[in-house]
Amino acid sequence: MIAFVIAFRHPDSTKDYNHVVQLLEATLKSLLNQTNSEFKVYIGCNVEPKLDIYDPRVRFCTIDCPLPKNRKEVLFDKGVKRAFAIQTANAENIPDYFFLLDADDLVSNDCIEYLYQQERNDSIGGYWLERGYLLDMFNRKAQEKYGFNRYCGSSLILSGKVLTNALFFGASESLKMTTHTEFLNACDPYVLEQVLGDHIAVRRFMASLNYPLQKIVRPLTCWKINTGENESKTKIPFGSRRMSIEFLERFSISTNTARSTSIFEILAERIRFVKSWIASTQANLKS
Repeated sequence: MIAFVIAFRHPDSTKDYNHVVQLLEATLKSLLNQTNSEFKVYIGCNVEPKLDIYDPRVRFCTIDCPLPKNRKEVLFDKGVKRAFAIQTANAENIPDYFFLLDADDLVSNDCIEYLYQQERNDSIGGYWLERGYLLDMFNRKAQEKYGFNRYCGSSLILSGKVLTNALFFGASESLKMTTHTEFLNACDPYVLEQVLGDHIAVRRFMASLNYPLQKIVRPLTCWKINTGENESKTKIPFGSRRMSIEFLERFSISTNTARSTSIFEILAERIRFVKSWIASTQANLKS
């Protein structure tokens, strides 16, 4: 079974909490529209947000984490919430894989079906998404990217067994933690901060455990940028892939945001896509 693990922000960490809740709701909508329903969603959060979504596959895991005051505390906040979600998931289902997903991104409706079609190999620690989309809903533009894992955290599907052992030092079965302090004391700090809190070092970390990640080149997620809540200030310049109804339906986006895309926009987007493929290929050769 595949479990999506999401860390949701502290209510006081944003100026517009209702907007953040709406972003999460869109993320969950994209998950619940999957063509294969064999998955669960575990959301680590301070308080359970009020949503118009009621589904047994969605589980909120509330834990009292303090308001983070700097970048390091933000990463640990995210890590602890995901760790609590992982502990909860293991107590209920023992997932084969944990898909680390951000609370404002979107998932293709065939994501689960595609992942179940992949060959299982005990020597593989999971997968990383080499391709994905940057999505700017405000300007109704999308840019496909190679090297997606370097941009977006919603690009890692990790072995449940390997991640759990690394996080809890192999003692997860005897641990039933409920507080922020307990997780900080009992979990591997590097895994909390750099694996569950960030995404840049995850591939290298899994390889160091002799459980390397396998590359997936099918774009399965959209990184939503320019939402007003992103830490990154990434923008999409002139150019966009087709904002067709088919594309929007695949990511469970309202079809009234479809628009005609000129040939010049499509050409500009394709040129940037090829450049990202070249840059990613060079980076992978060096790593």
